[in-house]
Amino acid sequence: MKTKKTLEKLLKVCSILFYVGTITVNAQDVVLEEAEKLNTGMNKEVYLYVTEPIVSFEEVAKILPDHMDFVHKIERQGTMIMGGQTTIEGADNAGGYGAIMIRANSFEEARRIADQDPMHKTGVRKYTLYRWNINEGEMNVRLKLSDASFSID
Repeated sequence: MKTKKTLEKLLKVCSILFYVGTITVNAQDVVLEEAEKLNTGMNKEVYLYVTEPIVSFEEVAKILPDHMDFVHKIERQGTMIMGGQTTIEGADNAGGYGAIMIRANSFEEARRIADQDPMHKTGVRKYTLYRWNINEGEMNVRLKLSDASFSID
């Protein structure tokens, strides 16, 4: 029974890969055409809010469960692209800055999202909001079929 389910999952993954492969080729053509028109890279616009603590690490840690609920929610909604905590060189804990990249249509919309983060609502962290025009870079996603694992390089 387990083998049948594993085989069904593998067939679904293969179907998706073949479908995505077709889309990727078509999407690459469109992206390259648009990039040539702009004479720049992707020119993808996203928003980034960079946070910093304004109280002790212990006070910030008390809000962490609510913050994690919030970021998981906006990730599931497709609003958050990526986020995480930084650590200052030589520090023993993650008391440095955090950064969350989000999809939004304007500074106002991005600010509404950032303002809802419990870290900001409770006043334990403050943030600076940036519009980020992403023009260059590379991200690779590797899917290993044998054990259904993946990695982002």
